[in-house]
Amino acid sequence: MSFAARSRAVLALAWSNRLSRGYLAVVEFLACYAYFEDSYLKIDTMFYVVPTVLTAPTNFLFTIAFGWVPTDAPFYLGLALGAVVNAIVLGALVQLVRKRRPSTTDPAPTV
Repeated sequence: MSFAARSRAVLALAWSNRLSRGYLAVVEFLACYAYFEDSYLKIDTMFYVVPTVLTAPTNFLFTIAFGWVPTDAPFYLGLALGAVVNAIVLGALVQLVRKRRPSTTDPAPTV
C-alpha cells in the first residue's frame, strides 16, 4: 500500500461517519465565530477557549511548537490540526464499534 493510499484511508476516517463530520462542523463554526469576534467585534471575551478545549491536546502541541511566530496563525492552524486529528480518532472509534456490533441479519433465537 502506497503512502498516498494510506493517507487517504486515514483521512477517510474523519469523513466516513456522522459523528466526525458533526464534530468538524461544530469546531469550524466555533473557530470562525472566535475569529470574527477577535477580528471585527473587538470585544474582550474569552470565547476562543471553547474551540481550544474542543481540539485539545493536539492544538496545544502545535501552538506551543510554533509559538515563536508573532501572529495568531499558530493558534488557528493548531485548531485545524487538532480538529482533524480528533475527527480521525472519533472515526476510528466509530469504525471499531461498528465492527464489534453483532449482525442484525441473524435469525432470532427461538424459545
